[in-house]
Amino acid sequence: MKFWKDKTEIYEDAFIFMRGNVWHLHISKQPHWKGPVNKSLQTKDKGKALVKGAKEYDEIILLENSLKTSFFSPEEILLAGRNKAVGNLAEDKFKNLMMIKGYEVYRPVEDIWGSDFILKKGNDFLTVQVKSSQSDKPVWALQTNYKVKYKDVCTHMAFVYLKEDGVWMVPTEKLPNTTSMSHITFKKIVKGYEVKLQI
Repeated sequence: MKFWKDKTEIYEDAFIFMRGNVWHLHISKQPHWKGPVNKSLQTKDKGKALVKGAKEYDEIILLENSLKTSFFSPEEILLAGRNKAVGNLAEDKFKNLMMIKGYEVYRPVEDIWGSDFILKKGNDFLTVQVKSSQSDKPVWALQTNYKVKYKDVCTHMAFVYLKEDGVWMVPTEKLPNTTSMSHITFKKIVKGYEVKLQI
């Protein structure tokens, strides 16, 4: 944009500006981003916009910095292996990644409906079950403990595979109509569905 109305710098790489009658935040392109970030601050008040803009900047940069080098740090992988906590770790990382991607992220109080997360962007809602593994050749479960197939209760399944430091989000309609999936089948199905770390 050639002209930023009422441009006011808040950091070296970020400023607020007016668009229409509402303040917006602009963050310059970071090394691992596809482009700059422009986000409405939903206020006409400059003072509130400065405070909110600084807060939004901190949240966005903090999330980006936590993921830009690797989805999992060596320490997290070691901890997950020792404490059998890889599932919780993967879900937390997936949640942060989806927030970076611009989704509103909601989590059911109890995981009894077969969905770990509900994602909202605009008018679109996705229900997602997250599966994770750090095994060499995992078998991926495609049904709940109550013998209900995830493809019957979710729109998507997310797969977090520590061995390849990768995350894939696959529409459940693309999954086989089985109770589990071999890693060979997994590798074929997830092609084209990887969720990249870049914004």
